[in-house]
This record gives sequence, C-alpha cells and structure tokens, in this order.
Amino acid sequence: MTEHAPLSAGQSHAIPQVKLALITGSANWGLAIPEDIGVEGVSVIERDLSFMTPWGCSDNWKLLEFDGSVTPDGQTYRALCMYSHGNPRHEIDHSCHRRAFWVLQEAGVRQVLACSTIGALNKAIQPGDLVINADIIELTQTPYSLLPGRQSFDASGKAIVCAECSEVLVGAAREIWPAQCRIHGIEQGLVAAHAYGPRLTTPAEALAFRSMGADVMNHSIAPEATLSREIGACFVPLAFVTAGFNDYMDRNRGTLLQDGVLPSLSRVASELALKTAIQMAGRGECSCHELKTPQPRERASRF
Repeated sequence: MTEHAPLSAGQSHAIPQVKLALITGSANWGLAIPEDIGVEGVSVIERDLSFMTPWGCSDNWKLLEFDGSVTPDGQTYRALCMYSHGNPRHEIDHSCHRRAFWVLQEAGVRQVLACSTIGALNKAIQPGDLVINADIIELTQTPYSLLPGRQSFDASGKAIVCAECSEVLVGAAREIWPAQCRIHGIEQGLVAAHAYGPRLTTPAEALAFRSMGADVMNHSIAPEATLSREIGACFVPLAFVTAGFNDYMDRNRGTLLQDGVLPSLSRVASELALKTAIQMAGRGECSCHELKTPQPRERASRF
C-alpha cells in the first residue's frame, strides 16, 4: 500500500480510470473501509488521495482493488472509495458532493453504491431494517448541479435507483443481514425523503414528509442520486434504519437514534457494501445510462 502525505495548496493526484465508486457514510461510522472489515480479495492500492476540481480539492479518497479470485467474471477491478459525510473533515460543506462527483465523472464511473443510515417515517419499517428505496423526494433538487450548460441536457428522474444493482445488493444482503431484521427491496416502491443535515428532522418535518408519501428520511441521498444521474451512472443506496417513527414523535427524548442499532449493524453494513461492490464490478451498460440525454442545440443557442 502506498502512503501519501497531505497535499499542499495546488497539489493533486491523477484521477484513476474506474467504473465503480463506493461512497461510505453514517452506516460505516467508526470503521476504516475496507481495512477494518477484512473481506477476502479486497485491498487498498492507494489512500489519502486528493483530486483537484473546478471548485477546489476533493480529499480523503482511496483506490481499492477487487481481486479476480472473488469477482463474478474472474477479472481484477478497481474502484474509488470516499467518506461522503466527512469530506471536508473540518466543516459542513454540502458542495462536497459536487466536487466528489466531478471526480467520479472524470474517472468514468458507471455504478455508484452509497451507504447511509435512515429514519423510518412509515410505522411498518423498524430499526435494523435494510431499505432499498425506489424513489426520492427532494423538493429543491440539488443546488450543486454538474450538468454543463443550462439547457444542454435532460437528466430524467425516472428510475432514480438502479433496479439491476438493487437486485445485486438484495442478493448479497440475504446472505449476511441479521435474520431478525427485514430487507425491503426496490420492488416495494418505498420512498426516501431528503433533508440536509447535520440537524436531524423535527417531528413537524417528519410528519410533513410522511404526508407527501415518504417512507424513510435520509440526509445524503438526493445529491448522491441526482449527481449519479448527471454523470450517467447507476445509483443504489445501502441504508438501514436507526430511528423509528415513534422516535421522531417523542418530544420527551433528547436523542433521535435508538441505542445499539448503529454499533451492532455498522460492521455488517460495511461487509455488505464490499461484497455488493465485488458483485457489481464488471457490470455492463444498463437502462440507467440512457436517462441522461443531450437536448437539441438550438434550445441553448437561440433565445
């Protein structure tokens, strides 16, 4: 493994060409991915990578390798990995998603697997459940678009989560997710609402999103899903529930998250992310890649 010293201003590493990206987050808190998990055939080629973008540096990247002994087709693949919620480390900066996905665009990424934790707005969904939602609600859309030009492309909101990648995730989850917790697949049509953190949702906000049809609440999914679409990549979320509906509503509790859920599942979720990424490696084109479409030139050139 090659160690890199932190970059001084203006320094940058070359962006490697890969097809797969793994974005870790609150589902992996307290763990170094993949170093602390020890999944066979997964190694770190380089870490502490920084890439210069048009909006500044994007830091804390790793380059992973999946050995051909564990991939479906026997080929060796590489993937980029970053910790979304904590980049940069010293401040809250939601524009970090734009910098990160510019890197993924330059790398040629075609599949994105993003890990997070969620709260349940649907009483039937319980803490510990794994949820692969089919749709999202984010009323402002992302303010940090990557689409070039103002009217040069359409990025469809249809099939915002990749059904094919979701099947891969569910297949891997059935092997290792705790039996006492449920797996809600994309076929259930569940909806994730998005609200930027770090402040967690108020009871009134939770009820408002529930009234609009949301089943779960997520604090990172909208920029990840939207920017995946904008770079022409498949997107699939790996998210598990750490707070139930009643946890949102109880004003007598100072905290929202249920004790013990995150510590007991973060390692399992991290293992699941790596095993899903192994199975996703080497996948070809799918219908998701057709949902970003160029528009007629005259729409942007004549006014």
